[in-house]
Amino acid sequence: MLEQKLKKKELGFFNYKKTAWYQSIREEGRSFKLKLLFFSVIAALFVLVLLYLSDFAAGRPNRFPAFAIPFGLLSLFLVALARFRRVRALILVALVFLAVGFFAVVFLPGSSESYLIIFAVFSPFAMQLRGRVRGSIWSACFFVAIVASYLLQLAGIGPSWTVRPEPVTIATFVGIGAILFVLSYHVERRQEAMIDRLTNLLIFDETTGLPNKDVLEHSIDANRRYIFAIIKIENFSDLVALFGYEFSDTISQFASRKLRKYEERLGFRVFQLKFNEWGVLSERIVQPTVAEAAQLISDLLKALESETLPWESDRIRLVYRIGGTIVCPGDDRSPFSKADIALKKAERGHSSFTIFDDDKVERRNAYESVMKFSELISNRENGTFKAVFQPVFDALGSKVEWYEALLRLKVQDGSYVSVYPYLEVAKSTGFYQYLTEFIMRKTAEAIVEHDVDVSINISINDIVRPDFIMLVDEVYETIREKRGRIIFEILESDELVELEKCIWFIDYITRYGFKIAIDDFGTGYSNYCNLVNLPIDIVKIDGSLITRIKSDENARTLVEGIVLFCKKANKKTVAEYVEDEHVFQSVKRLEIDFLQGYYLAKPASISEFVDAT
Repeated sequence: MLEQKLKKKELGFFNYKKTAWYQSIREEGRSFKLKLLFFSVIAALFVLVLLYLSDFAAGRPNRFPAFAIPFGLLSLFLVALARFRRVRALILVALVFLAVGFFAVVFLPGSSESYLIIFAVFSPFAMQLRGRVRGSIWSACFFVAIVASYLLQLAGIGPSWTVRPEPVTIATFVGIGAILFVLSYHVERRQEAMIDRLTNLLIFDETTGLPNKDVLEHSIDANRRYIFAIIKIENFSDLVALFGYEFSDTISQFASRKLRKYEERLGFRVFQLKFNEWGVLSERIVQPTVAEAAQLISDLLKALESETLPWESDRIRLVYRIGGTIVCPGDDRSPFSKADIALKKAERGHSSFTIFDDDKVERRNAYESVMKFSELISNRENGTFKAVFQPVFDALGSKVEWYEALLRLKVQDGSYVSVYPYLEVAKSTGFYQYLTEFIMRKTAEAIVEHDVDVSINISINDIVRPDFIMLVDEVYETIREKRGRIIFEILESDELVELEKCIWFIDYITRYGFKIAIDDFGTGYSNYCNLVNLPIDIVKIDGSLITRIKSDENARTLVEGIVLFCKKANKKTVAEYVEDEHVFQSVKRLEIDFLQGYYLAKPASISEFVDAT
């Protein structure tokens, strides 16, 4: 049934038998049929025993062979059922056994009326074991054989029946058999319809009707050659945020229709991977080249970009990005991984599409990301994260005004390194929240012990998390009796798009005596807009500008402009990366309020700085 359905849907290449869901359904059906056979044999043995005991009690022990033979055969079948698990063979044996049993009963002398029971149960039994279509065929053949045998013996041609059923009895059991047949047929039809619906949900995307990722994965033959690509709508999230969640279906359906439109023309099959991603698979007779793959993807991209999505009286342009790869026989690397690497490379390079070219740099980056995540996990499990603190000095570099909490993690050689290179991996894996919580608690411990101000880095994602606000409340309760307070540093490169939440957060922490700073100011997106729109207390000037002021006049002019603006706006400034004497003297002349850098002090425990003074 499923195979025919897939052929009608032009999915004959889909190797569905290897999918997890098919194996699960198949195993469930197999288990059901085995149980049905088992309980049916047990019931038949029980009925035979009852019939024999009834005959024995009535003084008819001479019919023992009529019970002993089927009893022995059923017992052998039960043993075979317990030992051999070939369901199809067992089903065929069971149905043949029932049919032969019927004729054995009606032809052999001394038989009981059990043939009527066999006649009544044969159809539902066949339906349950062989399905609606095959069960109907078995039932029809069985009924035709019975009618033919009965008519032949009436005509004196065939062997005579040893039983003489009354017409009323025949009519009754024929009626019962017909009713059971109709009910079984209807039940099986409903069950097959439900399986068909379930299969549709497992194979096809409900929104677009396209075959899904599972179909794609099991359609790639390891011995064949393909061009494979992942297509992504880059502005999908922006459009959904602008027009509402319901618009996501409209976008997906529109893009799917366009991809289907070019399937035959460009020679590929399209599959739905997720709401804004599609996979295209083009089988090739000979090994395709990178140029051929690029040509196919370029043609597809041009076709997609030539059409826009209608919206009321206007039209919306979807932004597509594609990562492609060549699939070769014997290549053990996942085509999904290779196409995804190409897609990410296209995103980083701001190009419309990229073909995977076995770039060792990309593979090394992927490997390093995995290793970085493993090191993050290892540090958490072993409790080897630690916090160090770098002093922030006054304008003369003589007095510590506060400390910045910095997170360090232990690497394989036992040394500690900055967490900064690990932040991208931490954010992409959801690990970043743990880092924020760790440094917050270490900051609270430092304030409790030394009663000093401490600054920590947070992101816009922290600000909008309710559990982070709860953590802020918890930390405040820990340090409320101390004079030391927290300065929250937000990276200026973070897009502070949720302005109202940022303002609410700043107002919230101000009640606790906490302050807010913009970190790495001068190279990000918003620049002076953030200073105008948000009640910022401190501006930390980006270290790359500070290190260049001794040799780059433009950098010096930019820093001077930032300092002048902040003085007029009553905001304090911090010069980061004060790494040598020359930079130190330069920033002092710029009248920057606070200084920070390795020239003045390297990160360490606060106790070291307190003891030194």
